[in-house]
Amino acid sequence: MAGVWRTVAATFLALCLIAGPWSGPAHAAEAGEWADAYAQLWSVYHVVERAHVNGADLDAFIEGAIQGGLEALGDPYTEYFEPAEYKAFLESLDGTLTGIGVYLEEVDGYIVITQPIKGSPAAEAGLQPGDRVIAADGVNLVGEPIEKMQRLVRGEPGTDVELTIERPAEGRRFNVTITRAVIHIPQVDYRMLDGGVGYLELSGFGDQAAEEFYAAVAALKEAGATSLVLDLRSNSGGWVASALEIAEAFVPEGEPIMYEMRKAGQWVFLSEGQPIGLPTAVLVSGFTASAAEILAGAIQDYEAGVLVGTQTFGKGTVQELIELPDGAAVKVTTAEYLTGKQRRVHGVGLTPDVVVEPYRPDPDLATPLTSDRVLTNGHVGLDVLGLQRRLTFLGYRTDLDGYFKGQTAWAVRQFARDNGLNDVPMVDSVYLDRLNAAVAAKLKAADWPDLQLEAAIAQLTAKH
Repeated sequence: MAGVWRTVAATFLALCLIAGPWSGPAHAAEAGEWADAYAQLWSVYHVVERAHVNGADLDAFIEGAIQGGLEALGDPYTEYFEPAEYKAFLESLDGTLTGIGVYLEEVDGYIVITQPIKGSPAAEAGLQPGDRVIAADGVNLVGEPIEKMQRLVRGEPGTDVELTIERPAEGRRFNVTITRAVIHIPQVDYRMLDGGVGYLELSGFGDQAAEEFYAAVAALKEAGATSLVLDLRSNSGGWVASALEIAEAFVPEGEPIMYEMRKAGQWVFLSEGQPIGLPTAVLVSGFTASAAEILAGAIQDYEAGVLVGTQTFGKGTVQELIELPDGAAVKVTTAEYLTGKQRRVHGVGLTPDVVVEPYRPDPDLATPLTSDRVLTNGHVGLDVLGLQRRLTFLGYRTDLDGYFKGQTAWAVRQFARDNGLNDVPMVDSVYLDRLNAAVAAKLKAADWPDLQLEAAIAQLTAKH
């Protein structure tokens, strides 16, 4: 059956490429090929419909043929979107959505609000970080994925959704009715740091990203910024046009920002020049991709800033969205881009000028500590060393030598006093449970040092 399916996929792909919905076959030979492909597709469908134990659904068959044909290209960036998926994809690119406006995470089987978006219906309704969403319009959401809630709360602007909220901090459960609205998620966040350094995080390239970027730069300069940290570490791309417009802040007028290598030849995009006049350090990581690499590559090409962080993702292809008559769309890879200095990015990425790995706590701390004995004074072993490392991580002073004595005994008793346990230098299963819970909580909530940001600031400071 797999072979038949590949034939169907390839045949349907040929059908789409030869005679897309926006044009007919250009020549009689192509028309004949189109007819043959069409006949083959229907022949296979009718065989499956008659012979398969479960029959065949035509819509599902065609959908699978489309998806399979695109997958056969071996290009993960060429995709088919059903109408609803296409609409959601456009919203994600532009930083807009229709809903109530909350950031969510899954915690212990609950969908938990981490933060309402400022000015959103959720914020105006009084929802708070830590609230659990128990149900939406009576549909249970406990133990369900976030995607289920998103499907329920999104809808037409002006319509209502009733949420059942549990607020553990107050020990109560209540219902709240919220009116859906169109919400814009800002793609720029900025603030002033010490020493006249402005910090600007650019999270995507929606259609308003350039406008937000230049407004943020102006605000930072007004606040006294004399240099800029541009954070692209979590920026996976978006509209190329927005990236090009922002790149003009760093690329001299008339110089190429990037080249696109297409079937029809080479296209070049020249800068019109909108210099911001600030020494810049750019933070990059393995999550910096696509349009974000266009911007970072342009800055590096013209030495308009220093790149700090780790190797970028390496997505150097350009996709175009082609809408179909039924509201669906195909995202098609149409070009590979090179930087303005004609450096290849795809599959390679950008190497920072200053390589700085992010701070990571000891990965062993994420594994709960266990011991087959009750630990106390005089014990020696790896389990004692694990105990010492966890207590040290929590801020208690120990010897870190695997020997339960002196300073470690004091730290064990201090942790016990701080956490409502018996004030004796003894570590049993109850103690370990409390210790592991405290370590897990700190791993999740701790404000880790941002070594990459510190390095970027140091680069800017050194140039002043």
